[in-house]
This record gives sequence, C-alpha cells and structure tokens, in this order.
Amino acid sequence: MQFHHHGYVSGDPRVQPAAGVGVDRPTDLPDEVDVLIVGAGPAGMIAAAQLAQFPNVVTRLVERRPGRLEIGQADGIQARSVETFQAFGFANRIIDEAFRITETCFWKPDPDHPENIVRVARTPDDPNGISEFPHLIVNQARVLDYFAEVARNAPARLEPDYGYDFITLSVAGSGDHRVTVTLRRTTGDLAERVVRAKYVIGCDGARSKVRESIGRELVGDQANHAWGVMDVLAETDFPDIRRKCAIQSHDGGSILHIPREGDHLFRMYVDLGPVHDGDHQAVRNTSQEEVEARANRILHPYTLTVRKVCWRSVYEVGHRLTDKFDDVPADLVGTRTPRVFITGDACHTHSAKAGQGMNVSMQDGWNIAWKLGHVLDGRAQGDPAGHLLRGAAGDRPEPDRLRPGMVGADGRPPRRIG
Repeated sequence: MQFHHHGYVSGDPRVQPAAGVGVDRPTDLPDEVDVLIVGAGPAGMIAAAQLAQFPNVVTRLVERRPGRLEIGQADGIQARSVETFQAFGFANRIIDEAFRITETCFWKPDPDHPENIVRVARTPDDPNGISEFPHLIVNQARVLDYFAEVARNAPARLEPDYGYDFITLSVAGSGDHRVTVTLRRTTGDLAERVVRAKYVIGCDGARSKVRESIGRELVGDQANHAWGVMDVLAETDFPDIRRKCAIQSHDGGSILHIPREGDHLFRMYVDLGPVHDGDHQAVRNTSQEEVEARANRILHPYTLTVRKVCWRSVYEVGHRLTDKFDDVPADLVGTRTPRVFITGDACHTHSAKAGQGMNVSMQDGWNIAWKLGHVLDGRAQGDPAGHLLRGAAGDRPEPDRLRPGMVGADGRPPRRIG
C-alpha cells in the first residue's frame, strides 16, 4: 500500500495509470504522430521517457537496431546526470549497481628514475561537495534500460519501434503534420514506410542522417589524437587497479584507468599518440597486442597481463559542433517554427573520456522533450511558433504557464519530470 496525493495505491508506484494515447496503444507504427524520435541512444531514450509523461501527445521512437542495446561504449556518469536520474525515479537503483568514483590517483615519472611511475596525489572526486550524488561508472546499456522502463510505465506507455532505419525527410509549408519521414525496415522484406509528424527529433549519432537531411554539418577538428580502449580482466601488481587513475609516463604517453562495476573488470584508455593528416584511419587497425605493450611501457615498473578482453576499440578524439540545431534556414529565422531538431552526437561530438558525449546528450534530449511536450499539450502560451519552443533551438525561452483547464486524460496536468 502506497500513499499518494490522490489517495492510497496498491501496487508498484513507479507504474503510472495508462492514460490518453497510452490506453490501447497501437503496436504498429502509425501513419501520423506528434513527435517522431529517431535513434534510441541516450538523447533519444531520455526524450522518449519525458514525452511519455504527456498522455495526449503521440510520440514514437524508431531505432535501426533489432532490439535493446546490449553493450554500450560510454560508461562515465557525471553527478549532474545522476541528479537527472533522480528526477526520473531511478537514481538510487542505478547507484546500487554502479561503481562509485570517490577519488582519483595521479601517477607521474619518478624524478630520480623517470623510467618508473610513482603516485604523486590522491584527490577526492568532489572535494567541494557540489552534488549529493556520486560520479558513477555503469554501462550505457543499463542507463538506456532504465529510461526504457520509465517510458514503458508512463501514462503514454511508450515502447521503442525497433528495426526501422531513417532514410530521409522533407518539411512542407502548411498543415499540422508538416514533416514527411521515409523509413525502411532493417529486417524481412526491407519495405519502406512513410510517417508524417508534427516534429522530429534527430538523435541518430555522429553520422546523423537527420542532420544531413536538413542540410546541417559538423565543423571542427575531426581527429588529432588516438587512443586504444579496452575493458579487460587482467593480472597486475599495479596498486591502484581499483581506483580511477591518471597515469603519465616520461616517454610512453599516458593512461586513463577506470575500474568497472562488478569488482572484476577495468577499463584503460591507452595513449596511441597523435594522428597525422595522411593516416586515413590506419591507426584504427592497431592490434590488441600493441595496445597492451604500450600499457606495460607506461605502467613500468608494474606489469599488466590481460587474461580476457571483454570489449575493445581504437578511436580518434574529435571535437566538432554543428552549424545549426534545427531545420530553419538562416534567412527565415524568426519567421517560421522549427520542425526538426538534432541532439546529442548528431550536433556535437566530444572525447569519449568521462562519458562526455552521453552526459551532454541526455541533457539535450531532456531539454527539447519537455518543451515540445508543453507546446503540443497546450501548456505553453501561444501556438508552437511561440518563444518557448524556439528556446530549445537556442533563443531565450519565455516562462511556460499552465493554461486554465489544461489537464491530461486522467484529470491531472501532464507531468514534466524535473
């Protein structure tokens, strides 16, 4: 028995009553929707979880994968993101399964024997107490699982539509459902589908087709440094193997070392050096043996013997930003409403360290989702061309106010998480 503001509720309080479009929600992807989210990564899943709180808004999430993500690459969760998880109701649950970063150890060359490394500092992760929540290490797939659960238990009962690849879109000049989206099934007969939407949120990664379809591009340095990253089970005499470490050698480069959840594996980002213009991504062919050899040179006099590689990759650091975040041409800004938005890696890319891309992407998806929800549900002043929605594209938003009489199908105002 749980006590809530509307009485006693028997059952799981995390499961809200189905309402509005969540009652008898169609299994098949409909021909018309209010919001179509493309991509079930961090930005797309948090946007879905937020929009699912609005029972009168028809939201669908399409993803080219055949099912849930099983192993993700991003793993560093900043304290601000855990605060966001609290707003969605699963902060404590994810903290329980994650590895908590409480301090960072710094290693540098020994002044007397520079071929060896020595610990020079142990620093608390949050010495100033800026957040009540810790810095976590947890697989990206589990973060997406939690957001999927929130969306599934929300009034709109949102579930991802897996197996749809985004092909292209076009925006018409009139009508409610102005965005025409072409999708293609990734399995079976590979048939194409056309869905018309009032708004589209592109959360489809650094190689975003949504971004390409609205004529935007990423600008900046694509690559300048390479790293070999590996999640491994290993034997080692390195004393800080269960602590986060920044390790700098005198001539072999550096390592960022991160313990994984579960108390057995750890992740190492091993410095592979600068990438030259003529490399043509050849550095991505660096073998696991070479990455391990470099790691041992950096860790000297300590040794590392890898027994099992659970996941590995070689990547190049690139910092890029899109030239614009929506579909409105520069000469039409202020004259028409944006109908297509891009978020996450589709509009900005970062170093993979500390989960920078994932943490920023989640804030992107959350920000645009509640604003679209307010506009479509009538809680924002004016029509969808009002300042609130334009604020999601970079302008300063006006405060949103609940218009008298605007309630959900269950008799209560739609929920904005946070």
